[in-house]
Amino acid sequence: MFWVHGEDLPAGTGGEPFCAVHLTYIAVFLTATVCYALFYKGLDTRRRRTADQILGSLIFFFGLCEYGITALLGRFSLYTLPIHVCSLMFSVALVHGWTNSARPGSFSAKLHGFLGAVLFHPGILGAWAALLFPDWLYYPFWNYLSISSFMGHGLISLYGASVIVNAAEAPDPGGLFRRDLRSSALFLILGGLLMGLFDRATGTNYWFVARPGEGSPFAGIYESRGAGGYLLAFALTAALCTALWYGLRYLLFVRRRRERRTPPQSSKSKTRPAPAGEQEKAP
Repeated sequence: MFWVHGEDLPAGTGGEPFCAVHLTYIAVFLTATVCYALFYKGLDTRRRRTADQILGSLIFFFGLCEYGITALLGRFSLYTLPIHVCSLMFSVALVHGWTNSARPGSFSAKLHGFLGAVLFHPGILGAWAALLFPDWLYYPFWNYLSISSFMGHGLISLYGASVIVNAAEAPDPGGLFRRDLRSSALFLILGGLLMGLFDRATGTNYWFVARPGEGSPFAGIYESRGAGGYLLAFALTAALCTALWYGLRYLLFVRRRRERRTPPQSSKSKTRPAPAGEQEKAP
């Protein structure tokens, strides 16, 4: 069962959503992401760059192994291309990690900023949407594709922790906020349109534009309201998640701006009354 793929799976062998194993995966990756964020926060700039390069390379190598095994099993096809949002994050993390020391204003620096925005929004949110509502649970939990799918999305979450820490400590959080929002919107809108055309031409379902994936909370809407109702609900939910995600970031930006404008108060600077002999006397 470990190497069994696709239509060769016996019926009824898949995992159950939010069972003990699924919840364990979620708890492990959530804990690992928080711990890595705390670890990363304690690093200086040079060590952060090294950490980004190592983790970005590890994620890309992991993706190569996953798709390489699929190819060796003879299962690589039009339906298993690495062009889902989270599959693209394997390459995005690699390039982002190795452009983190680019000269400010250069093309590499601008590319680094754009990819950081992609990782911050569709990367992190997409990874956790997949971890919460995995579309691969028709595979057993001990199948290689199930294990690698959980691991891949968990690694994206880990790399996303470093992006969040850097965004929180940015010297110009307002400018970074506006740039990231534009970049992620461009990626999602342009990518969604291209994937929609590709799905229609090939009969595939990349980015879940044609229909919801297995285990999706939108499955009921698709069955009752059709593709139009599903896409509307999907778009509204994505917009709401974007507003909440960037709303939290905006609140952080406002807090930091207030901290910069408010001078520190010192207990030693309190005004003391003048001695009685030095007080001005009334005529």
